[in-house]
Amino acid sequence: MLVTLAANVLLWPVHQAFMPVFAEVLGLDAAGLGWLLTCGGLGGLACSLVIAMLGDFKFKGGLFVIGTAYWGALWSLFALSRTVPLSFALMACIGLMSASFGVLQTTLLLMTTEPEVRGRALGLQELAIGVVPFASLGLGAAAQAVGVGATAFLSGILLVAVLLTLAVRLPQLLSYSGVNVPGRAGAGRTALRHRRT
Repeated sequence: MLVTLAANVLLWPVHQAFMPVFAEVLGLDAAGLGWLLTCGGLGGLACSLVIAMLGDFKFKGGLFVIGTAYWGALWSLFALSRTVPLSFALMACIGLMSASFGVLQTTLLLMTTEPEVRGRALGLQELAIGVVPFASLGLGAAAQAVGVGATAFLSGILLVAVLLTLAVRLPQLLSYSGVNVPGRAGAGRTALRHRRT
């Protein structure tokens, strides 16, 4: 839930509000902006399909944490880029890593939550996602003060810092697989909960 909140405060507003400014900095017109966004979409689609084909794979938690950290780092690199081909390539990679966050945030939430409280957990997740408009106001004010590039760069770095802190404080999440073992339904969830306490 903390990762979902951090990502929606720090990065989704950048993607939703700042892309026209990045396109202008790169000298792209409306069609160029469209192609830039298409690169991100294609990367996200490709990663989503790969995750779907993997099925019940191991180390879901590791992919979630590491993939989201790379997502933040790639946004920081994109904010520094002034070369069109490099920006297109970075946006495709951003799409790849965003899928590891987008797909696994709900998967892991459901796998590590008891059935009787899953509805409430999903409601809290939607509340965390709903902060984007308010976060956009804050990042917009920061961008007006220090620039769009600097704001996006710092947002990406802050998300990486959040993920590194989480990895240190909750290392069992990195190895969490949640793989169903016959006769041991919920064993992975129970193990993660016990380690957390």
